[in-house]
Amino acid sequence: MNHPMTAPAPDNPTPIRLFWVYLLLITALAGGLRLYNVGQWSLWEDELFSVRSASNLGQVQLSKRFGQLPTAAGLMAQGVDLGEVRTDNTAQWRSLGVEAFGARIGPCLVGILSITLLGWASRRLLGDRAALIAALLLAVSPWHVFWSQAARFYTIQFLFYNLALIWYLRTCQMRSTRLAVLAGGALLLAYLSQPPALVLSVVLAGDVLLCLIRRKPIGLGKAGWTAGLVSVAVCLGLLLYDKMHASADWEAWGHLQGHSWKVIAASMVLRNHPVVLAVAALSALALIRSRPRLTLYLVLGAALPVLALMALSLGGSFYVHERYCFVVHYAWLALAAMGLAAVWESVSRHHGAWLAGSATAAVVVTLLWADLSYYTHGHRRRWNDAFAYVTQHRQPGEDVAVLSSKGTPIARYYLETDDVLAYAEFPTSPQKLQALDRPTWLVLPAVSATRGELFPWLNDEAVLKRYYDLRVLQPFSSVRVYYYLPDSTSAQNPG
Repeated sequence: MNHPMTAPAPDNPTPIRLFWVYLLLITALAGGLRLYNVGQWSLWEDELFSVRSASNLGQVQLSKRFGQLPTAAGLMAQGVDLGEVRTDNTAQWRSLGVEAFGARIGPCLVGILSITLLGWASRRLLGDRAALIAALLLAVSPWHVFWSQAARFYTIQFLFYNLALIWYLRTCQMRSTRLAVLAGGALLLAYLSQPPALVLSVVLAGDVLLCLIRRKPIGLGKAGWTAGLVSVAVCLGLLLYDKMHASADWEAWGHLQGHSWKVIAASMVLRNHPVVLAVAALSALALIRSRPRLTLYLVLGAALPVLALMALSLGGSFYVHERYCFVVHYAWLALAAMGLAAVWESVSRHHGAWLAGSATAAVVVTLLWADLSYYTHGHRRRWNDAFAYVTQHRQPGEDVAVLSSKGTPIARYYLETDDVLAYAEFPTSPQKLQALDRPTWLVLPAVSATRGELFPWLNDEAVLKRYYDLRVLQPFSSVRVYYYLPDSTSAQNPG
């Protein structure tokens, strides 16, 4: 017979008012980090796709509409008439008021609110101190700051995915119908933000299986089982519905070139940050005996979705990107926070709070240092700088070719003109370049995550005018601007 689990004893419980004071101070820090220069970094094409979707919600698949609401709300708050924003007039979007701040402020506010909500939800699961440390780590996390400053649906997916992650185990601890319904509803909202959130079901199944193997009670109860199975069934039903009614979109996504399992694995080390991974892994080893269910559950939450997505990347018929793994970031931070809280508790008994907090301070300062690097250009391709340069130096009769996505929306948006060569006309070989009969500006990423350096032969065939780099470990997001003259004897040096 299954019996409800008892909740873990809070680590040196904090008075509730003081807990909320700390949590709100952490939220204020998170707000400052996320609002800083939120409208300054260059937009990138996926953000323009979000603007397009947010302005045409009726044409968006059911499984993605909810995730577009923050972007739509931010644009409307900035005074944008969404009815005028269409796919065929991207060159007019800036004149219609579509700017980075309005597109990003909605997801940004969701990101800030996530610190408060996840910190509050974690309190009874992790304990007071660990919950506050987890909230602090999330507040200064460069990965979470990045997505909080992006006009995409990842902050709202992250919020509801991890609320479902927390409330599921709390349901097992308390056998609470209310928590069961909240967990099921949060999973559904996470899925409606972005379908890959369904990987949470793999984590929940893994927890159930481990309980059976360990011969420990699962603790879900009828309400928990019902809410969980119904929410997963609804998500699967929506998935089938969208596949039937938007088969062309799903087929197109399946043919996109995603990330390999190697890229995903390497990205998880970089995105979660090596220091967080090291502290989380050591914490899991140290706490596995004293808090086995919670520790194993968080390990599953940190690893299983990544492994599942890596396996899907091997199939070739699924588009998998490293950003789909963003949802696991909280589990890594929670594991690290539990270990840091245990260190704090142990050291404070003998040496006081100042030394007890040193381990936590070391991790926080490390993440803040990474934030400092992020704030150079927001880890985004500097399309805005590149196109500003082209706009300044482009002469009548000169073409612009851009290697981005079909429709070249990023060029049309920043140049504010449709006078851009079609995507298929970008010269991808010396022969195609030599076939151009007009002076042409070439704007392209320097490096692809899947193909390495792009078209290095351009350095011999055209003049490199600008190289817009970033302060990162590798030049994945850098942008190059070349100028090509068909007749080399009439070479000029514009700009």
